[in-house]
Amino acid sequence: MQEASAQIRPAEKPDYQLTPREKEVLACVVNGLSYKMVADKLSISYETVRSHIKNIYEKLHVVSLTSLVHKTMKEKII
Repeated sequence: MQEASAQIRPAEKPDYQLTPREKEVLACVVNGLSYKMVADKLSISYETVRSHIKNIYEKLHVVSLTSLVHKTMKEKII
């Protein structure tokens, strides 16, 4: 019976275990910033942004920027 009640909680957001920095990078990308602009804004290198994005793709199980933005907006990840 507990199993059924656990499945009826649509208000809970999935926990993708994003780090605070990954959430910052994700917010910038969702708001339309390019990787270079994200790097400048967060005072990190372009390659660091790419590394964060790669980790975010893996954690959210997406393969494109479009699907990343869509999933972030749909599931209200940030």
